[in-house]
Amino acid sequence: MTTFLRQSSWSLAPVAAALTLAAVFAAPSAHADSATPNTVFVGLAYLQNHSSSADLSGYNTPPGLNLNVGNATTLGLTFVRDLPGPWSFELVLGYPPRVRTDAMGANWAKVGVKPGVGITDVDVISPTAFINYHILGKQSKWDPFVGLGINYTRFTNTKALSSLTDHLGPTQISLSDSWGAAAHVGLIYHIDPRWSVVGTVAVADVQSDLTSTSYSPINPSLITSQAKTHINFHPIVYTVAVGYSF
Repeated sequence: MTTFLRQSSWSLAPVAAALTLAAVFAAPSAHADSATPNTVFVGLAYLQNHSSSADLSGYNTPPGLNLNVGNATTLGLTFVRDLPGPWSFELVLGYPPRVRTDAMGANWAKVGVKPGVGITDVDVISPTAFINYHILGKQSKWDPFVGLGINYTRFTNTKALSSLTDHLGPTQISLSDSWGAAAHVGLIYHIDPRWSVVGTVAVADVQSDLTSTSYSPINPSLITSQAKTHINFHPIVYTVAVGYSF
């Protein structure tokens, strides 16, 4: 039996497209209603996953094996461009957090893995673009806003931990990319025309199909087990950041 998460090198196309869109919005605009229409926010982002998935199933996979995707804290980086009226465009990037996945279910003991122990680490690349509506207007001292957008998630740099490989042998895992809707709410406090602080809470539809394969440590071409499942991550991201407008 095998589990979570390994992925090949990722395509830059979706992120490049988002960056191109940001560059278009960042260009000088006759409609800009602010002397400082661009803002960069830097701060901390806490990723809290509420994952759900069917039990792993497949060749030589015992029943009752499941996964729990953990949480992570990382550096958040956001670009915001003012649009005409109460609107703005936002591109959320940040440093890819490293997320640990734990074995969930008592039957993991049947394959020698202690239930609840961490079995893999993975980096999560998850750029998100939003269109925001500023409820009191962008020039308000206290600036609440809501936003809808689209999220792209890619999983990479997976490391199977010894708690897994010591019992199952070498493991190769593929996890499909995810595109889904995203939404957030936030509140900006404008300290002065240049500086501000922001807090946001965001959710996104992140789902992926997992296929994992384990091989014999003696014969690397011999498959000893294979498993599949569908994971819904149900992420909530909490962010606090400092912004500079220009």
